[in-house]
Amino acid sequence: MRPLYHLLDPIWRRFPFPAGHTFEATTFEDATVLRMTRTYRGRELLPVYCYAVGETLVDTGISSVAEEVVAAARRAKIERVVLTHHHEDHSGNAARLASLGAEVLATGPGVKLVAHDLPRRFYQHVLWGEADPVEAREVSPEIPFGRLTARVIPASGHSVDQLALHVPERGWLLSGDAFVAEKIKVFRGDEDFYESCATLERFLTLDFDALLCAHRPRFSGGKEAIRAKLAWFRELEGRVKDSRAKGRSVRRIVRELGIEPTSSFYTITFGDVTTANLVRSILDGPRRRIEVVRALTSSS
Repeated sequence: MRPLYHLLDPIWRRFPFPAGHTFEATTFEDATVLRMTRTYRGRELLPVYCYAVGETLVDTGISSVAEEVVAAARRAKIERVVLTHHHEDHSGNAARLASLGAEVLATGPGVKLVAHDLPRRFYQHVLWGEADPVEAREVSPEIPFGRLTARVIPASGHSVDQLALHVPERGWLLSGDAFVAEKIKVFRGDEDFYESCATLERFLTLDFDALLCAHRPRFSGGKEAIRAKLAWFRELEGRVKDSRAKGRSVRRIVRELGIEPTSSFYTITFGDVTTANLVRSILDGPRRRIEVVRALTSSS
């Protein structure tokens, strides 16, 4: 039986969400930083950041800002796009840029995932909108960044296909969604806690100061931010396991942690982004999404 959001996805695609958007392009050293977000009644939602360096664009942002992203890519003479992972706030304009001649690169799993038109939940339509399927090629271990070179770093946890990019010459780490914030309080249902911790530990072996995150960049002090997030995760892990050892249920553990967001947040995500998912991932592991499993095992 298909999940409810598989059945509702075609409806949400046709629904005229009354969203506006903001967009700005600034510079950071050798990079052009593209910041965009959807707005409702003038209020910004979660910002999304993409980074153009030389002829390479890292992530493509949300599809409702396609014209601005395409114009920025043309000004930068972008030849290739590297997707940190397949989520629609990262791949939203990949198909459009590919149609204009840009090569699209992703991890092996990412190549399969962006080739499919995956069903999305209500909040994904509200926050980010669509992402058309796109043909991508598997990324090489190193990527040209103009006069610089970026090394591909495995970064699974937030998603099965996520990568990060390390630029040693500048002390940059382009982290996709592996960071987002020092004190994460919620997980998507399919996020893997222990893979996320392993990714953060891997980051700490690298030399970098600028953390070019896709939502909350830290242009200095980035390594300390990663260290703080890992410490927070380890604290949560200990508290959750201590509570489970006392026979507490997931719901009781969430109450004891005291970090759960408002009920409206639970409602808009239909329970897909919650503190309970974080607790479950610590105790039992992530819940796989049917559409992701199917795409990864598809022969096409």
